[in-house]
Amino acid sequence: MEKYFNQLKSNLDKEIANIGSSNQNDFEKNEQHKMVLLRFYKELHSFAQAYSFKSEQEEIYYFKHLKPQILSELLYCHKVTKMIKFSQIQCHEIRQKHLNGELKKVSDFYESHIDFISYMNSEQTFSDELLFLRKNVNVSAVPSYILLREDVSHITNGGHLVVKLLLNRKLHKFIQNKLSSYSEGENSKTIKSDFLWTAPKSALIEVIYALYYKGVINNGSTEIKQLVRGFESFFNIELGDPYRHFVNIKQRKKAPATFLESLTDSLIRHMNEQDTIP
Repeated sequence: MEKYFNQLKSNLDKEIANIGSSNQNDFEKNEQHKMVLLRFYKELHSFAQAYSFKSEQEEIYYFKHLKPQILSELLYCHKVTKMIKFSQIQCHEIRQKHLNGELKKVSDFYESHIDFISYMNSEQTFSDELLFLRKNVNVSAVPSYILLREDVSHITNGGHLVVKLLLNRKLHKFIQNKLSSYSEGENSKTIKSDFLWTAPKSALIEVIYALYYKGVINNGSTEIKQLVRGFESFFNIELGDPYRHFVNIKQRKKAPATFLESLTDSLIRHMNEQDTIP
């Protein structure tokens, strides 16, 4: 089972990487991501239905560690779809209210399942048989939406909780990043710079990506989207989707970094001219 899963996961990661490198917007990428995950999850589920576990330990490992990886990613994409749609609403208060509501759901899950989360985080195993063997499932204690979504013969007492735990970890990070970006966006509206970028947008993208890949801002810990927002605010410009611009830059046949090269040439030329001044 583990060998099969690792190959399946490797193939899945390759397809997801291809989606990530495309020039689609975030919503389109998420929808593609969701469809790929659904296809791979169905494949895993079909395999597991026909598979006979070699031991109880293998069964436990599947429901505790393997299956939740893909299912939690699939559910995460479903949640992100809704949050991206809300992010397109112009009213800042509505966007913020929705995200805070989603954040409260994550917090409520943590508070309601603190013992289970502690069990997982500390890598305990003493309750694994009760939690992750199908023969011990208490169907009346499993949420109804799980029973409607899953094959009853492939449900355990703890499997859906692992899925929710992995899901909420990712959601928490996503929501915090969104709230932070909204906060920065609101602040940028009140803080105006006197500087205007007067070269093409693609030129500024070259500069931003060069600084990003060189890791010279915040020791390389700043994400590309944060850098873009900072430069947009400072130079009073809207750059749109930085990834799309970067893809276009990479596709230049002769010299991709034309603006950076022109900067270097200009600096060296002026330095040489100053050296010739008596």
